[in-house]
Amino acid sequence: MKNNKLIDMHTHTNYSDGDLTPQELIRLAIERNIRTLAITDHDTLEGIKTIDRDDSLIVNSGINIINGIELTAKVPKGRMHILGLNIDINNKALNKKMSDLKDNSINSVLSIMEQIKRDYGIVFKYDDIRDLVNANHNLGRPHIAKLCIKYGYANTVQEAIDKYLVDAYNKTRKIGKGIPYKECLELINNSGGIPVLAHPKTLELDNEEFENFLKDMIKCGLKGIEVYHSSHSKEDMSYYLSIANKYGLLVSGGSDYHGASVKPDIEIGTGKNNNLNIQHLTVVDEIIKD
Repeated sequence: MKNNKLIDMHTHTNYSDGDLTPQELIRLAIERNIRTLAITDHDTLEGIKTIDRDDSLIVNSGINIINGIELTAKVPKGRMHILGLNIDINNKALNKKMSDLKDNSINSVLSIMEQIKRDYGIVFKYDDIRDLVNANHNLGRPHIAKLCIKYGYANTVQEAIDKYLVDAYNKTRKIGKGIPYKECLELINNSGGIPVLAHPKTLELDNEEFENFLKDMIKCGLKGIEVYHSSHSKEDMSYYLSIANKYGLLVSGGSDYHGASVKPDIEIGTGKNNNLNIQHLTVVDEIIKD
């Protein structure tokens, strides 16, 4: 029997760069009429591990919580992320890689802090830096941006990123940040998950380049594509749906919700300006079989 409840297969908690705890995110999803929710934090499993599936809120609401992750992949230009849906969060190889990435994220954030100190004279107190480094989550630019707000250097996360952190990141980053995409696909497949190319538009490829690249990804184990995303126009969604059908890929979609301070224009379940209203996805059919 069909109902009008929503699906959101791309969300973030405060264990990566979101605002809400996993429990707060689930509570919000239930309030927003979402029946299937994937938690896909950037390069970490720590948030999804805190969820108790026997919690009365989850049990009584009937919401389906999908174990997920969003891996950062290396690309020469643009941005490439690969979602791992329905993964085994206890997989040893995946956990080892995430531990390594956490160490890398700490080093990256410290390098950016040193760069903005040199370039702009921005200095944070030792206690704030210590608390950030010791936090039980991966670090990224939004965490530095929030410190910039705290110290009065910016009013919003986006302002801090645009004003200080983009340039500092470009100066300090290692070329090709992330994991080779073939390794991402292997990690997800070997953990029993479904690899999905997230927001493909950010690859910044024309249609011919994109399809050629996609064919190689499919050979390496890609199983799905994020057709529906907050950043996609109706035309984009139509195009990516045709690509999914052409290459036999599972269809996924989600808001990429982070919260009010990081991406204030994106709502869980409904995306940007209500451009999402997902009630059926073939990737969910593959995960939740009757």
